[in-house]
Amino acid sequence: MPKDEKEKSPVESFGDMVKEFGETVSKIFNDPELKKKSKEFAKSAEDSAKAFGKRFKDEGVKEKFEDFKKAARGFGNSVSDYFKSDKEREEETHDVEYEWEKKLDEKMKKFGERAEEAGKKFDRKMKKVGDKVDSYFKDTRGGRITGYSFAIMWSVIFFVLFNFYQSYIAYYHYDGIWHRYPLLTESFSQWLPIVSVALAASMIGNILLIIYDGYFFRRIIRIILNLFGISAVISLLIIFPFDFTVFPRDLTGILNPIVIVVLILIIMGMVIDTMVRAIKLIFYTGRSY
Repeated sequence: MPKDEKEKSPVESFGDMVKEFGETVSKIFNDPELKKKSKEFAKSAEDSAKAFGKRFKDEGVKEKFEDFKKAARGFGNSVSDYFKSDKEREEETHDVEYEWEKKLDEKMKKFGERAEEAGKKFDRKMKKVGDKVDSYFKDTRGGRITGYSFAIMWSVIFFVLFNFYQSYIAYYHYDGIWHRYPLLTESFSQWLPIVSVALAASMIGNILLIIYDGYFFRRIIRIILNLFGISAVISLLIIFPFDFTVFPRDLTGILNPIVIVVLILIIMGMVIDTMVRAIKLIFYTGRSY
């Protein structure tokens, strides 16, 4: 291809094409006047094409065509959306909802992980606090004295309550005036001496431990107090001085089994604790000799 033709623009090529077309038509009809008019037409078309091509190079025209292209694209999208089937619209809506649910699930998962981590940190801190408190009451003399003091205080409270105010252990009902219905039967008097002895032993034993709480002596006192406590709870289970018929609805069938189970669990716990203390005492005595 000649170099001049290779460098021509599309507009110039269009003009040459029209010119050649005019010359071809004039040759076909072989009329000088027609040939002249054809050449003039070709020249005019070439000039118009060049002028039209120059207008395309103007920035303003380019911007207008860009705007037209965007408007045409927007129109095409609008038409496409309008003619979409309900199924396609539902699928798009479902996709949007799925993305929203997915993001929400991710946020909730992150929140759950942070909450779980915070819970674990709090649990570790509380465990450390509990270990420190437990260590204070077990391993330090001051902590053990505090424990003995609380034991004496509770023993005094229960001793006074059971011996002087047992009638206040009752069901209370108000209908303009207060009515009191005792929960303890007359057989409570059979259990009262047993529990009084156990509470008195607890007060005396803890007072002795405040004075002196050597390892061997402390273990002996704890085993003795546990035996008193086991005797008191077993006798309470046997005598069972409770009357639950005083409630508006007779709860005997519900509360009796619950109280029995609770007392049995307490007895089992105290027996196991006593056995563990006795075994430790035996090993301690064996090592001492």
